[in-house]
Amino acid sequence: MREIRLPLSKSVVARLAMMAAVSGGKMPDPGGSEDGEVIIKALTEDGERIDVRGSGTAARFALACYGSRRGVKIVDGNEQLRQRPVGAIVKAMRSLGAKIDYLGFEGRLPVRIDGCGEIGSEVEADAGESSQTISALMLIGAGRGMRIKLKGDIVSQTYIELTRKLMEKAGVVVKSMGNVIEVHKGKFGFADEIDRDWSSAVFWYGMVAVGEEDELLLKGLKMGSGQPDERVVKFYEELGVGSKETLEGVIIHRVRTQCVGFYEDCKGCPDMVPVLAATLCRRGIRFTLCGLETLERKESRRGSIMVREMGKLGYRLEFDGEKMWWNGERCRRQGLADVADDHRIAMALIVAGAEIGNTECINKSYKGIETIWKKA
Repeated sequence: MREIRLPLSKSVVARLAMMAAVSGGKMPDPGGSEDGEVIIKALTEDGERIDVRGSGTAARFALACYGSRRGVKIVDGNEQLRQRPVGAIVKAMRSLGAKIDYLGFEGRLPVRIDGCGEIGSEVEADAGESSQTISALMLIGAGRGMRIKLKGDIVSQTYIELTRKLMEKAGVVVKSMGNVIEVHKGKFGFADEIDRDWSSAVFWYGMVAVGEEDELLLKGLKMGSGQPDERVVKFYEELGVGSKETLEGVIIHRVRTQCVGFYEDCKGCPDMVPVLAATLCRRGIRFTLCGLETLERKESRRGSIMVREMGKLGYRLEFDGEKMWWNGERCRRQGLADVADDHRIAMALIVAGAEIGNTECINKSYKGIETIWKKA
């Protein structure tokens, strides 16, 4: 049985890094992902310019962090990140007292921040753009206490809940009442251990489900972590992958099962959708995945890219902005795979059986994975 060492959860690393920035604690280990390295560097940068590369989490957390302390910073990222919205966190931080100017297009990076040392304690924030906006406000709110009123449909509520759990574990009280979150003033303590990454585990579940692997020990992975992508256990049980927690980690293995159709609401766990869709296609299982309203706002337009790339492999998918489905219709294979510089797309296409030339983008969440999955 092969042992696979997963990176640390980059979602947890990011939140602990913000806690350290807010309370002056020790920064966590980046844990085997470029995103982890980027956010730690962004929150500890002495210079004026902050380069968050392709990390949306680092961008929004840096905007909140530097908007809530005195000094001038310019936050920018790569061209891909410049296409993603940051308007919700900018608007919220402006209402709290920070002066933030767009240096390019409205609602996009780069921005210039002239922070304030005494931010407000009440804010209304758009929860429909990204859950990272709300998490960022919650984390800086511990400095003096904050009441956050959420506007619009809340996306990825599961990640807001992860933030709340980590904050309370670190000693800061957070109350949630309908569309209002109250963060009590407090100083963060820090956990000694960070959970392994369930989002990265999704790739290996896919590899087992399509028959590329038989049995794997995902070393150090724990159930009950609170990470949204732990739902992979339930989803892939239907697809013939069993999970067993041991003292060493989670063992996954193929089991006999029969699945002729698959329907799931993926709201709250959109990161697993590309690998899940690739798995279902390769297994020949018709499916509908809904709750995908945020999919087009990720590193790439993931819904549209998956339709395009799976079409090259002979699967005619459909996507309407809210759901993705495949009725079993096939088409002629054509064209070379294009991962669109998106780590989730790259991992999905590997699971789908495509040959991809450049896997470097996967380092964003899982450094060194190519060496692992190609190893006999």
